[in-house]
Amino acid sequence: MAFIKARFIPVVITVHGACKDAEGEFWKSFCRDYAWITGAAHGVTPSGKVLCAEPGRSSCGGRRVCDPVKAFEKWKALPEEERRRGAVEVGDLKDLDPAFPRRPEGSLLLKGYNRPLERGEDGRLRRVKEYWDCQELSADSVNWKKFVDPEPGRTWVWLSREQWRALVPADPRAGLSFPVPEAAAARLVRLPILNTIY
Repeated sequence: MAFIKARFIPVVITVHGACKDAEGEFWKSFCRDYAWITGAAHGVTPSGKVLCAEPGRSSCGGRRVCDPVKAFEKWKALPEEERRRGAVEVGDLKDLDPAFPRRPEGSLLLKGYNRPLERGEDGRLRRVKEYWDCQELSADSVNWKKFVDPEPGRTWVWLSREQWRALVPADPRAGLSFPVPEAAAARLVRLPILNTIY
């Protein structure tokens, strides 16, 4: 992760199907076989040149996660004119696919963090220092990988106007406590845990 942070610009692209907007067009420009899978990672230049594709593999890496070290070596091998700052002008994303869900009016969008926990000898919860996760599953491959001192998972939670208003007591005061409504609890706790990728 430190290697990626130091040498790459992480970009998240939503590709739920063939998105009909600038993100979707950029994705299709280099991922010609349309590997629409969650959590795929690819090394790509701003002009759309794939740095992790190899002979016999798909244009965008297929179900494999791109090796950042190999991708960086390919980046350094590119001509200077392709690597210089400003070689490719990337404009702001203005129009999104109209079929993509929009945040409901009056809703709140919360940025959250979560991580795997375990109970220590004292019975208290603590951070997991080593975490195993399956990075690839297919008919003939099961690949488990150990993460040491993993970073927290990132998640975004949408709360409708009704859900976040249900979290605000009618008479707020210091020390007050009350049950969290089930609908809001599901959005804040259950769903983010289910959808977090470590």
